[in-house]
Amino acid sequence: MEGINRRKFIQIGSLTTAGLAILNSDGMAQLVNHPSTDPAATLKLLQDAFLSPPESTRAGGYWWWFNGLVNKSGITRDLEEFKSKGIGNVLLVNSAGGLAGVPYPQGEKFLSAGWKALFRHAMKEADRLGIEVGVNLSSGWCMGGPWIKPENAGRWFLQATLNVKGPQKFSAKLPLPGARDGYDHVFNPPGYKEYIDLPLNELDYRDTSIVAMLNPNGDQSKISGTRKAVFPAKTNRKDASNFAKANDVMGPTLYPWQNEATDKPVPVSAVVNLTHLVGADGSLDWDVPEGNWTIVRTGHRMTGSKLMIAQPEADGLSIDWFDSRGVEIQFDRLGKVLLEETAKADSNALKYFCDDSFEDGFPNWTPKILEKFKAFCGYDPAPYLPVLAGYIIESAEISDRFLHDYRKTIADCMANGHYRRFAELCHENGLQVQNESAGPSRSGTMCMDALKNLGKSDNPMGEFWLGPKHDEPGNLDDDKPYSVSRLEYGQNKVTKMVASASHIYGKATASAEAFTSFRNWKDAPGHLKQALDRAFCEGINRIVIHTTTASRPEDGLPGYEYGAGTHFNPNVTWWEKSGAFLTYVSRCQHLLRQGKFVADVLFYNGDAAPNIVLPKHVPPGLGRGYDYDVCNEEVLLNRLSVKNNFIVLPDGMRYRILVLPDEQRMPEKVMEKIAQLVKAGATVMGSRPVKAPGLSNYPTCDVKVKKLADMVWGKINGKTIKRNNYGKGRVYQGESIRQVLLTDGIKPDFEFDGEGNFIDFIHRRTDHEDIYFITNRLNKTVKSNCTFRVPNKQPQLWNAVTGEIIRNIPYKILGNRLVVNFELAAFQSYFVVFPKTVPGITFTKNNPFRALSEKHLLSGAWKVSFDPKWGGPENIVFDELTDWSTHTDEGVKYYSGKAIYRKTFSLDKPLANEVFYLDLGAVKDIAGVKLNGKDLGTVWTSPWRLNISGCLKQADNKLEIEIINQWPNRLIGDAALPPEKRLTNTNILFKKTDPLMPSGLFGPVKILASHQ
Repeated sequence: MEGINRRKFIQIGSLTTAGLAILNSDGMAQLVNHPSTDPAATLKLLQDAFLSPPESTRAGGYWWWFNGLVNKSGITRDLEEFKSKGIGNVLLVNSAGGLAGVPYPQGEKFLSAGWKALFRHAMKEADRLGIEVGVNLSSGWCMGGPWIKPENAGRWFLQATLNVKGPQKFSAKLPLPGARDGYDHVFNPPGYKEYIDLPLNELDYRDTSIVAMLNPNGDQSKISGTRKAVFPAKTNRKDASNFAKANDVMGPTLYPWQNEATDKPVPVSAVVNLTHLVGADGSLDWDVPEGNWTIVRTGHRMTGSKLMIAQPEADGLSIDWFDSRGVEIQFDRLGKVLLEETAKADSNALKYFCDDSFEDGFPNWTPKILEKFKAFCGYDPAPYLPVLAGYIIESAEISDRFLHDYRKTIADCMANGHYRRFAELCHENGLQVQNESAGPSRSGTMCMDALKNLGKSDNPMGEFWLGPKHDEPGNLDDDKPYSVSRLEYGQNKVTKMVASASHIYGKATASAEAFTSFRNWKDAPGHLKQALDRAFCEGINRIVIHTTTASRPEDGLPGYEYGAGTHFNPNVTWWEKSGAFLTYVSRCQHLLRQGKFVADVLFYNGDAAPNIVLPKHVPPGLGRGYDYDVCNEEVLLNRLSVKNNFIVLPDGMRYRILVLPDEQRMPEKVMEKIAQLVKAGATVMGSRPVKAPGLSNYPTCDVKVKKLADMVWGKINGKTIKRNNYGKGRVYQGESIRQVLLTDGIKPDFEFDGEGNFIDFIHRRTDHEDIYFITNRLNKTVKSNCTFRVPNKQPQLWNAVTGEIIRNIPYKILGNRLVVNFELAAFQSYFVVFPKTVPGITFTKNNPFRALSEKHLLSGAWKVSFDPKWGGPENIVFDELTDWSTHTDEGVKYYSGKAIYRKTFSLDKPLANEVFYLDLGAVKDIAGVKLNGKDLGTVWTSPWRLNISGCLKQADNKLEIEIINQWPNRLIGDAALPPEKRLTNTNILFKKTDPLMPSGLFGPVKILASHQ
């Protein structure tokens, strides 16, 4: 990571404490997170670690090895460059091809002797350089391979029915289900066209249970009317789009089935289990009693779903996600090989195994589901299996309760059978586990408890994308669809969910696959900041850049690449200047891991499955200015308690209010826990529960829920009576969350003013400091008065882009809050740090937002030098600043790489007692500046400005500005040339008619001044 001169930092930051030893950065990070009775000492440690962040806070990268096309020199080059620029960990993913039809040459076969030698070399080099390595435990994704046999693969349930009339002696083979029974509209699972219509005998069909029910009404006993619309979702067979919203996934399953007068249910007592009478060949021998009977044969087939872009030698079926045997086989056949090779390399670099994004369609069954159901729900599901075929057993409501229990069983099997077992296997072998276990790509197709899945991981992980045209005006607006913005109403789909999982399960980090896109070489660091800062405000504090593809130096530039992801490796044009951006990432991630997240409200997301957390939003009734977390049933039951009227978690998180979902059904155990929390002093808001949602302990569960709820909610009716005191706590119904907080004197944590402004925030608190991260979400300069809920603390401004710390900035006191006036450039961000006040010290106010006046405009001609090796003129004069892509010289027009602008200038006015800045205006895409021989560093984001006070002269100033654009222009130019004349080599195809990207220094370049 590129360092910053400590002396300059101390001068800029007004750090007057002298004689303190500088600890190594990892030591500083550890000390900052340990309680201390000396606020000045902890602040000093925090500042020093901000200046030189711990290596553990560095960004990571998806280090793809495609088709084994790597070699030792490329591995060493990559890792050394990662270390140099500030990438501290890599996730090694072995895959085939490059996705989206992008061709990729063949290298070493996966797990061959040659591949293993390369893997050992990578482990040795990573260990030498201090880079941590994780490995995705599969080729491609999700999890599986040639060692996964059909019986351990993902399964779908199938059903067939047969009507018989008794009395009679029935002795015949039962009809088999259709291979697509209930899956007529499948369109989404990976590679489904290859397997969906295979004959049943090729799909490893197996029986689960055969029951018969006395059913005089035939198909009239099936669910009918508007209730049928949600049947696919309730039976876990809704093949939802990748773009499905969380409410669209959960909503249909929560729609209650009410009993109707025309229903003709089958009593559960009229269901007979015939499984023991059925032979291996499906033959049933049964003395049929008198009456009309419907035999329901329930079995399962493998879905046939395989891995995504796996290498042929490692391709195969995806595992059964609901039974631990699948992941155990995967660990035995692949995990142990990787551990053995790491041991041979005598390396300590391997830190975790990863289960990358769940993208496996919608498996919904497992061979041992009956015993898993009994263990989880406490009753035999077999008599209710006809409900999956649409029959009403006992009543529509009872059938709905069974489906609730079925979906919850599946979700628990996934969380514990797969993700918990995976974690156990990793931990037994001295590794951590990282899971991208809750979408967004396929969370709409799986009946998962997303928070429960994430909670089983040491590094819970999600992802965020860049929209196809995210850098064009309007394409990030809240009204744009997900396909355009890759956002839902302006926010990432799953990052708030991942952050909540991290907070409620006591994890140190909330991780994200970062900057995934299909925008090959169209994004430099300046384009990435707005997406990164949005994720930071959602709670992410550990990014893994997608993607840092491995490459061989001999394959040229920009080399072979992945068809998806923002390319971020030594082959990009601006790599030499990437350290400035990566330093920003480290500083932010360091501060965003300090202390605990500050949230006033904890939302309970309910006990149903599927259970997915909505993207970050302004919750109705809460409004802007407050932050929140979301919890699930597991955390509510096992981790919540009350202390001093706060709802607390054992790891230190605390909340003022627990908000229940808008739902009148609540499990008996949850109702008991809510009563305990309120009695102990908690404030709870929500509707009075009236019954349980499932069949466990039914009907006693309903009686207990209602009785206990009536005690806790008392006489509340939500209209004239909205509050009830119970024990030491309170319950509200029909009142807004915001009003309760305001009545308690809890004003918003952060507010901003200014019409049309949007300043996002996140707040963390240590024992001695309040740390706010704020960012301008708009692509324009804004001015705003920002209000922080921090009393009696002097704010400091910490700029993670420059490393500058300005202590003692001006503020106003507003009750128990402070107001600071900000001016923020487009997408600009700051940390506002409030250290514990040290009595007896008087501060001088330093205004960081003084008005700037134009001192000098650098107009006229510029001498510009391009690199002839890449087709540009060695020297050319620009009469004025111009876009390279519109230049008449084709060497400039199609140029990609670095050009140096040179100008000598004198000031129009004498130097005075002022602070001077060089403002570059518009830059495409990144800049480095030297003035009078002094390297002033990299400028990569707005306000595209540098402090030049220390090296500016009255006359004869020699200015050099290095500008680097991106690869597309050269690739487009090469597309018009015969292969032998091309300067570039890559597998990503551009056309000669593709639009060129604006490039170069646009200016206007100015000298600005501000009075000290």
